[in-house]
Amino acid sequence: MNANNRNTRAHDGESIAPVSYTPPSPQRATRTRLRTDWIALGVSLLVLVALAWFVLAAKILEVRVEPADARISVSGGLAVPFGARILLRPGNYTLEASAPGYVGARRELAVDTSAGQRIDIELARLPGRLAVHTAPVTARVLVDGVATGDSNGEPIPVEAGEHRLRIEAERYLAQEQTLSITGKDELQTLEATLAPGWGTYGIDSQPAGARILVDDADSGTTPAQLELLAGAHHLRLSLDGHRDGVLMIDAVAGEQRTLEPLLLERADARLRITTRPDGASLTLDGVFQGRTPLELAIDSSRAHELIAFKAGYERVVRTLTAGSGSQDITLTLPALSGEVQLAIEPADAEVLLDARALARETRALTLPGVEHTLRVQRSGYQSRELRFTPRPGFAQRIEVKLVPVAAATKPAAAPRSERITTSEGQQLVLLHPQSFTMGSSRREPGRRANEALREIRLQRPFFLGVKEVGNAEFRHFRSAHAAGDFKGHALGDGDLPAVNVSWEDAALYCNWLSEKEKLPPFYRVQNGHVSGFDPASRGYRLPSEAEWAWTASVIGDGSVRRFGWGQELPPPARAGNFADRSGATVLGETIAGYDDGFPVAAPRGSFAPDRHGIFDLDGNAAEWVHDVYEPLPTATASDPLGPQTGELHVIRGASWRHGDLTSLRLAFRDYGKDPRPDLGFRIARYAE
Repeated sequence: MNANNRNTRAHDGESIAPVSYTPPSPQRATRTRLRTDWIALGVSLLVLVALAWFVLAAKILEVRVEPADARISVSGGLAVPFGARILLRPGNYTLEASAPGYVGARRELAVDTSAGQRIDIELARLPGRLAVHTAPVTARVLVDGVATGDSNGEPIPVEAGEHRLRIEAERYLAQEQTLSITGKDELQTLEATLAPGWGTYGIDSQPAGARILVDDADSGTTPAQLELLAGAHHLRLSLDGHRDGVLMIDAVAGEQRTLEPLLLERADARLRITTRPDGASLTLDGVFQGRTPLELAIDSSRAHELIAFKAGYERVVRTLTAGSGSQDITLTLPALSGEVQLAIEPADAEVLLDARALARETRALTLPGVEHTLRVQRSGYQSRELRFTPRPGFAQRIEVKLVPVAAATKPAAAPRSERITTSEGQQLVLLHPQSFTMGSSRREPGRRANEALREIRLQRPFFLGVKEVGNAEFRHFRSAHAAGDFKGHALGDGDLPAVNVSWEDAALYCNWLSEKEKLPPFYRVQNGHVSGFDPASRGYRLPSEAEWAWTASVIGDGSVRRFGWGQELPPPARAGNFADRSGATVLGETIAGYDDGFPVAAPRGSFAPDRHGIFDLDGNAAEWVHDVYEPLPTATASDPLGPQTGELHVIRGASWRHGDLTSLRLAFRDYGKDPRPDLGFRIARYAE
């Protein structure tokens, strides 16, 4: 290959041309380096001047964050961090804080020209995750009274902090405990073993073969082994040709016991009872049977007492001698009358009673104790019509003031509830009850086994004490009564509810008040002790459990409240006197965050009344009611009063010692026989 070829052609076919090259002189390289140095120096000076200007113009913002290791970021402009401080020029910025296990926070900032600005941020912990494992069954989990899920499943999100945990399952004893949740999305595990909630009982009868009804549910025939959930149960044994036998069993979880056979009495006679008028209430040997017409099975080998009574009529008593056998009985009830005084304005208005005009001077009336219609009318006035029932033994005054037609567009004032006053100065309000459902659903959080749902028909109007009986009033009956104190807090002031009173003393107080006012006593007494009651009496008594429950829980639209203040926990401020922060040093469990100002009992009427004008029906002191304690039968009942006698009696309503979910509910049923420092009573009486 020749030289020309090497100069004109490369190995790959490209042409290569020679160029001339002259090395730079030393002087030129020096000038280039000098220009570069001056540029770098100028830029550095500009940066230093800018930084100096920023430092002189910037403000210090102190940021305090909890937790301290949270990450802080600022957007919206230049921000220079120095530890817990940030240099910022005046202006608007967005600050964001975040940390593992916490909910991030975002704040909009306006940095002004003032010095020493500060912002505090506390990040909220993420909820924790609680895994509840239960054996031998899956259970429902409630946190602070709210159902949150089931055990043995996915973890339950729970806010950080202390919570009241309840685990419950059908036929097992519920468990309750206070649990501290760490939060921050951490998983906590709780293992729980639920104990069986039933006892086993052997039931038999003489003769055998009787049908067994447990709380009105068919449970086989005698003899039988029954598993009964812990709590009180009502057992009825029924056999043709015999009177029903009744057993009360207070079942204990884990107990195994065989009961003595129940002797069933012969019932070889039947009574067919009618009254004039129909619809009279009937008792047999002091036990309410229903309303006429009725058919009853009795044992003809012994005597019986029938009592029939109806509003507006005298009661009738009939004694059936032994050996009377089956028979048809008709009882005629004489009509009663009541005194009514009319006050009419204007005085010359026309008055019609049951569509018949009354003379203008006739304003004092004696009327049969049945419903009457009164109409008052006059030209130029709006007519008024009302219905009323005279009540024997109660002088009534009816005031009617007609409104001129010109003013008739103004809303009329709501009528006041009728009230009576005892010889002791206590006020009672007249209530007209209705049918309702007493008890609680099996799914209601906090429910106890003795709260079976039961349909109740209350048909007899009654008066109920506006306030609980006070210490001063009770001392007029028992001068030596001493309410004592509770851990240094006095309970004996005159206007505090009378507590440390037994059920029997409460009943005897009612009889004492009746005797003062010459009313027939409601309670029968033998040798100084209560031996039964007269359901037809209009004397003072304790309210029945059904009356108490209707008054406390049924509101205007017929719905039933769960708590005295509504449907949910916690109670609003000043809802009533319960276990609260003020009593934390002397009480056990209290309602978190609630403070009613009274560590123990409060003077009666310290809190707002309910819709009937009644004070402290729920809260302050729990209350004795009339009924002997027994499970609630599921059959519909009319004006129930329960058995004539029994060792234990029902207690209703929460007191200043109660702060847990179970006992704060209006359906809560307690029972006892002995006095308690938080247990009092109020009075009642039938209006008819």
